[in-house]
Amino acid sequence: MLASKDNILPIFFGWFALKLCTESALVKTIGTKPTEFEPPTGRQAKPCVLKLAPELHPKGDEGLLPSEYEKPIRKIKYGVLYKPAVANFPLVDIFFFLVSNPMTLVALRMTTAGGHHTTVSTARQFTECLAAYFNGWEELSRDMSWDIIYLQRADSTPMNGW
Repeated sequence: MLASKDNILPIFFGWFALKLCTESALVKTIGTKPTEFEPPTGRQAKPCVLKLAPELHPKGDEGLLPSEYEKPIRKIKYGVLYKPAVANFPLVDIFFFLVSNPMTLVALRMTTAGGHHTTVSTARQFTECLAAYFNGWEELSRDMSWDIIYLQRADSTPMNGW
């Protein structure tokens, strides 16, 4: 019985965290907290989209099964929080798309690390996964803006830059 509790508890908390991300009060709170880091390429840092327009938070959620079970490839739904059901999904834990110009992908990653450890290869894996899930990904993603939000517990080592 103890083993099943150990397995069920993380699933329950994961589901609960997912549901919280569709609540406007939580999204507004998260939107006031981000620290934007100066990109290493010298580009100007831009404010988090949730800080600029918290009303655009996702209103519903959908699970993503492993891509081999997802046929046919789906159309992107705006304002839907996608939660991959794959434990080793690259780069992020959950994500959603916003109607904006350009279209914006907002991704959230829960971490305790003092850095985000994002590499070109994990970003490439992430885009390959999205291409397997979403119809027309190559064309849609060309001019897409990305916001990746790293959520940390209060007792975590704070991130200080790229």
